[in-house]
Amino acid sequence: MNKLHKTILCALGLGLYLPSASAQELATSELQRLIQMPLKNIFVEYPNKPGHTYVDSTDLGLSPRELHPAFYGCFDWHSAVHSHWMLAEVLRSHPDLPEREAIIASFDQHLTEENMRSEASYFDRKLASTFERTYGWAWLLKLSEELHRMAAETGDTVLQQKALLWAQNVDILATKIVAKWKAYLPKLTYSNRVGTHSNLAFALSFAIDYARQRGDKDFEQALIAKARELHLADKRVPAEWEPNATDFFSPTLMVADLMTRVLPQREYVAWLRTYFTPAGIARLCQLPQVSDLSDYTIVHLVGLAYTRAWTMARIARYLPQGHPLKERFGKAARAQYQHGMGMIFRSNYGGDHWLASFARYAYEVLQGAY
Repeated sequence: MNKLHKTILCALGLGLYLPSASAQELATSELQRLIQMPLKNIFVEYPNKPGHTYVDSTDLGLSPRELHPAFYGCFDWHSAVHSHWMLAEVLRSHPDLPEREAIIASFDQHLTEENMRSEASYFDRKLASTFERTYGWAWLLKLSEELHRMAAETGDTVLQQKALLWAQNVDILATKIVAKWKAYLPKLTYSNRVGTHSNLAFALSFAIDYARQRGDKDFEQALIAKARELHLADKRVPAEWEPNATDFFSPTLMVADLMTRVLPQREYVAWLRTYFTPAGIARLCQLPQVSDLSDYTIVHLVGLAYTRAWTMARIARYLPQGHPLKERFGKAARAQYQHGMGMIFRSNYGGDHWLASFARYAYEVLQGAY
């Protein structure tokens, strides 16, 4: 274990504002425990599920770190990416947190120009052009977005300079991902309405957020056009069939969340009127039952509680006063978040390597930050 890793494991502190608490009430131990999850796991190389396609025998000796010098930890590439996003988010929102130096040191080690060029070149390997399409793509753009936000918003000169450098380096890969998105969108004939990684509505949502922050109007309009093409005619979706056994997304809520970014409010309200059924809404508001927190796929359902929380919260916030779903989804979002928090610290490595990011993003959406 290197010195940096030891420093990270010893980092303590930081309070979490719970959605049900006053703005001044700190629950120090919860975020302290949450933040230690990515700080530790971005350096944990094994066990690892690389998702690598072995083209020939020359690949056989490559370790996860050799394949991905920046994002080798956290069991899989996308979890490493969104773990870095979470650390960037808490560093931006709490620049004086006790873990500050540990996060900075880890970013200085991982988010270098050399590492990001290597990460970008991976996508040029034979049979690797579709690697992490579109879930990992979405989180990589969210990481870039967060680093640019840190650089723009912080009043800390040292942190601003660091964030600018990290963002510049990460954008080596982000630029490649955007180009791949632009090439992929015209070929997308059907949406992917699943509750796991390849859910398209989730990825479109994060890509739109990125395009808007970076001022890429062409990319934004292409994403919006595709979302309208694929989902504007959706009616009476069978949300009562959800969830599947290993879902961490609600396919129907993800589309409804996406369309808050796509449709003006009045058009959105009209679209939503025929989108859900009463039975579907009732089903979505139920808390997911998680039978085995140690099972690497059943534990996905803890993530479902968090993604239901953030989609319901965004939908509720977008709806006008008096809309029947505004209060119902707002209340359900808080209940789903609290349900997730009741399980996350018992999830073992199957949940430990990724759930903190989902908890943090859900929390921030509930607070209106996203």
